[in-house]
Amino acid sequence: MTGILTDSETGDLMINGGSLVLGDVAGQIVEHVLIANRGEYKEFPLIGGEIDKMRNGNPDTFWRGQFKDMLSACGVNITRLDADNGNINIEW
Repeated sequence: MTGILTDSETGDLMINGGSLVLGDVAGQIVEHVLIANRGEYKEFPLIGGEIDKMRNGNPDTFWRGQFKDMLSACGVNITRLDADNGNINIEW
């Protein structure tokens, strides 16, 4: 999926030569959905991986399936999702 790229550290739009930088935004979408809490995106209230809630607690057993569905709704189809020992690996 092609879109406007943002800087992952600052969140600012990437600009090169006075123009916005376009590129593959699948990684950015995955990052935003993973970090977001449900209700943060008012147009899509059920989108949000809520990873902060699972940081110090027990992860939800249905989280993987729900997260795959959220990404699919955002246009990113992933092939593999592993969440073990605090590490999350996603392939698309």
